[in-house]
Amino acid sequence: MSQESVERARDTADGPVSRLYHRYFDQLVAGLKATYGGGPPDPDDIAQRTFEKLSARGGIAGIADPEGYAWIAARNLMMTELRSQGVRVRYAKDAQADQTIRACDEFDPERVLIAKDDLEVVMRTLKDMPERRRNIFLAKRVEGMTAQAAGARFGVSRTAAIRHIAIATAAISEALGHGPHSDREAR
Repeated sequence: MSQESVERARDTADGPVSRLYHRYFDQLVAGLKATYGGGPPDPDDIAQRTFEKLSARGGIAGIADPEGYAWIAARNLMMTELRSQGVRVRYAKDAQADQTIRACDEFDPERVLIAKDDLEVVMRTLKDMPERRRNIFLAKRVEGMTAQAAGARFGVSRTAAIRHIAIATAAISEALGHGPHSDREAR
């Protein structure tokens, strides 16, 4: 460890962030608990992470109101954690619902045959399309590219790519019997 690193570590341990930590930590935790509850996320963990960030920032030099700054930093960390938690909860619920739907989904022979027929129709429709339209459509729908990126790949504007995708989608829908001019039986 270099002399500079040792001095920086000593300054950090006995410096302004350390003094703020000892003076304000309990008050910060109490404020987080009063505002957001006991967790999760744990207010103690959020307060600890706040001071870690302050230390990583290089200290609190130049901050007019260090306690206010620490509160805002802690609040921002708490809000980020709460949002992340909400996303995880929604994802878990969606995954559970998806599993329930899949468990109820039966692949009987008739449905498998219909799906195979539909796939053949889609493949034939794609084959009959102009090459550029087919490629732009596949880049968007299969590769997940944006319309702008698909258009750029095949030398057309974003607007032209969107038009190609819309025309291809309509053609496939029509071929499958879902379009406005189809005469195929309803399933």
